[in-house]
Amino acid sequence: MIKSATILFLSLFLVYLPFSRTPDYFDSEITPALIEQRGDKVIASFTEEGKTYILTLPSAQFKSQIGQRIDIRYELNQPEHAKINQAWGYWWVPTELAFALGIFVVLMGAAYATTNRPDPDSLKEQLDYKKENSTKYS
Repeated sequence: MIKSATILFLSLFLVYLPFSRTPDYFDSEITPALIEQRGDKVIASFTEEGKTYILTLPSAQFKSQIGQRIDIRYELNQPEHAKINQAWGYWWVPTELAFALGIFVVLMGAAYATTNRPDPDSLKEQLDYKKENSTKYS
C-alpha cells in the first residue's frame, strides 16, 4: 500500500509542478541578471523594456557569487514577480513541499487506520464469504 500510494503521490505531484509555477513555466522568459550587493542585501538586477527590476536573493547562498550572472525567469506582463531559474526556489518551494508532505502523511495515516484493524463483524463476513458457482456468461 505504501509503495503504490507513494508512486501515485509523486506522479501527481510531478504533473502538478509545471502548471503551478509562478512565473508560468510555459509563458515565461529567461534572462541573465547581475548579482550585486547593496547595503547588507544581495540582489539580482535585470532590465526589461528599459526598466531595471531587482530580485532579493538569500545572502548566505549568493554572497560568494557577487559580480556573476544568474538566470532569472519572469513573465513579460509581470517582471516584478521574477524568480531565480533553478530547482530550489522555482521548482521546489519549501513551504509547498512541507504542505504536500503533510497532506501525504495525513492521508496515509487515514488509509492505515481504516485498513489496519477492521471491525470484527466485517472481518467475519469477509472470512465466511464463498463465491457462488456460476456459468461462464452470467
